[in-house]
Order: sequence, then structure tokens, then C-alpha cells
Amino acid sequence: MVDASQAYALPPPGGPSVVSVIERPYNNAVQQEILLSTSANTPGQNVFRIQLFGPVKPNLSGGETLRDPQLGVADISRELRGTLPGVAMHRSPNYVQNRYGPFGFASGRSTSGDTCIYAWQRIRPSESQTRWLTGRGSIQLRLRLCDASLSEEQLLAFMYGFTINASFNSYSWNPYGEMASSPENLGKPGADIYPDGPPAPSAETLMPAPVARSARVAPQRRQAIQPTEARPTRPTPIGPLVPPPPGSGMSGSDQSSLTTLPSQLPAPKGVTVPPVPAAPPN
Repeated sequence: MVDASQAYALPPPGGPSVVSVIERPYNNAVQQEILLSTSANTPGQNVFRIQLFGPVKPNLSGGETLRDPQLGVADISRELRGTLPGVAMHRSPNYVQNRYGPFGFASGRSTSGDTCIYAWQRIRPSESQTRWLTGRGSIQLRLRLCDASLSEEQLLAFMYGFTINASFNSYSWNPYGEMASSPENLGKPGADIYPDGPPAPSAETLMPAPVARSARVAPQRRQAIQPTEARPTRPTPIGPLVPPPPGSGMSGSDQSSLTTLPSQLPAPKGVTVPPVPAAPPN
């Protein structure tokens, strides 16, 4: 048992909270089972298991070797039966990824009415990024989480908000691979970059809705409609451009839509900044 502050991975803000941490050393890895708080009636403990494979010091090794297998279908099915016995779990066919890369998950509902998820992830650089001196090591993650009041989407948010805060003190250990490059149009003229993320309004958005469909237009959408002749051209933001955080789940085109707010940037000398157009009446 180690102190909760020594956990190798932290849950997202808002919980679930860490109850205790069980650590076990191996010859080639270090494993922690981070026990999480629960309000479910399903037997078993909510747990987040993290295994860091790397150069363990001989005086800290545990005498055994831990396997680092590929995530096969048969292995995951065996883990589901052992971790959530009696719960009908269904593996999601959708592709999902967090800041550390792709992961898989299964969800189900227990006989007591709890919603449960089981997620798995293996963090390791691609073979093209693995070199002789760098790109060594890997990380295995498993999450077992059940709750009586949360939905599948709310439970799955754990996989997007957790943080790994441990590493081996070795130059060659880097299971994350190379850092993602910035979008090609970042810092270059010719492309609009907005602070709030959505792309520029399309022609269909700017055109008034037909009378037959006007009752189905949401209020926030009607407020965003502006006359095309009164819409000024936005000036190119001046100042440092802020790239999105790694693994934000956005594509390359979406990543180029983040920057600092134009209102916080000084206007260049000799350039007149047009006023913000007034929203038309509802």
C-alpha cells in the first residue's frame, strides 16, 4: 500500500476520488491498482490499473516478469468475464481516442441497475517512431467503473480526463512517440482562426430559414444569423497563437480553430478594427 498522492495516474477533476493505491514491482515494470470510490451495488471494486513497462532498477524489482501483450479480442473477453462476472458487457464498435491515443471500451448494466464500463488502452509508439535509443517502453491501462446514477457517457469521460504523472528516469523511455506537429496554416495568412472553435458560418446558415421551417429553428441558431451585407471581415489575430492541448480529440482542421481571444490582443498601429455587428432582432 502506498499513499494516494503517489498514484501514477490521477482521475479527472470531479472524481471519482482515490481510496487507496496498491503497488507491485516487477523485473520489467511497475504496476499500481488505484482503487476508486463507488456508489454502485454491483459486487467488486472500481479500479484503475496502470502498468508502466521500462528499465526497473535491480534493487526495486519484484523478482517476476510482467507480460505486455497486444490487446487481442480473446484477451479482452477473458478480462471482461473475470472483472465483471454476471454482467452482460457489449464492446463498442466505435473508434475512440484520448490524448494518449486510441482505446477500447465495453459497457453494460448489472442486475442491480448499475451502469458499468470496462476500458483498455496500450500506449506505445508506432514501429516507425521506435528507435534504438528512444521510443522504448509502454503503458497498459485498464478501467473498471460502475455507478448507480451515472450514464455510460458520464462514466466514459474518465478515459478522456485522467492524467499520467509518472515516468522512468531514462532517456530511452518514451512510450508516447513524437509530438504532434502544428497545423500547416497556423501562423500563416489566408485562413481564419476563431477563438471559440466553430468554423465560419456557411451560406446556408446566413440565409433566412423558410417559413415552413422557421418554427424548428433553435433560438441560439436564430441569434447567430446575420445579414451578409452587414457582416464585416474579421481581422487576422495579432499575437501568439495557442495550439490545442494534446489529445483533445479534434481533427487537424478543427485544431486550427483555437487561438487567443481577439479582444485580448493589441490592434496593430494604423489598422482600424471594425465594431462588432449588432445581432438582428428575433
